[in-house]
Amino acid sequence: MVDSKQLPEPENQAGAAFSGNDELIQRRRRDFFTSLALLLLAFAMLAKSLTFPMTDSYGGVTNAWYVSPALFPLSIAVTLGLVSLLLLRRAILDGGARRRESASKGRSKASFPASASCRVAVIMAFIGLYVYSFVPSVDFALASALFLFLFITPFYIEKVALIPLTLVGAVIACVLITLLSHRPTSQQYALDLVAIATLLTVATIAWWLLRHAPSECRKLRTVVLVSIGVPLVLVPIFRFFLLVPLPVEGLVIDTMQALVSQLTAQG
Repeated sequence: MVDSKQLPEPENQAGAAFSGNDELIQRRRRDFFTSLALLLLAFAMLAKSLTFPMTDSYGGVTNAWYVSPALFPLSIAVTLGLVSLLLLRRAILDGGARRRESASKGRSKASFPASASCRVAVIMAFIGLYVYSFVPSVDFALASALFLFLFITPFYIEKVALIPLTLVGAVIACVLITLLSHRPTSQQYALDLVAIATLLTVATIAWWLLRHAPSECRKLRTVVLVSIGVPLVLVPIFRFFLLVPLPVEGLVIDTMQALVSQLTAQG
């Protein structure tokens, strides 16, 4: 006879499966509200960008649309809107837009709204720091790389400790940038160095927190590569091919400019 203890426990297995499915729905519900907030932000950016002139005339010469100051914010707004729609679609398909099932009433009803509010608040905080602190003061390529790293890391890797880590790193960088920007310094790229130091420090601490999880370390490496690679591709396109002036041209863009000048001189 087979020992009854060796028989599978269908109720426990069903409960575990339901618990896993319920956890997925909770995450997709957070994604649902987050995507709606990002869509509103994308629409606001799009509406503001459309108020900028697409063409203008200086000294009798009419500039083409591809050098318009509206081009870059328009591209960001459209990209953010498309990504938000993809996130919204995934959230709806996985049940994130449905009402909670009666079986999950045992959970605290305040847990999800707090989590969703936290995610939205963190997203808005990162975007606010990027727009009002990083972009006006730091080399645009470095500001974008730092923003992408801080923004993507906690939501892609989904480790709770990474949210306060990246948020504290962003706030400290903002404070240092604000203090240094109001003080004369002999270092031309002092603010750019703050951005570099912040990115390296937060990335190192994040790696230390994830060092026992190889899959999460691979995700972190992907985030670093994407955060650095995207500005290194987009900035030269806008600055040197479309001739769009960027808000602050510091360490990275000056280096690119020197390389372009050297290649032009040799050519």
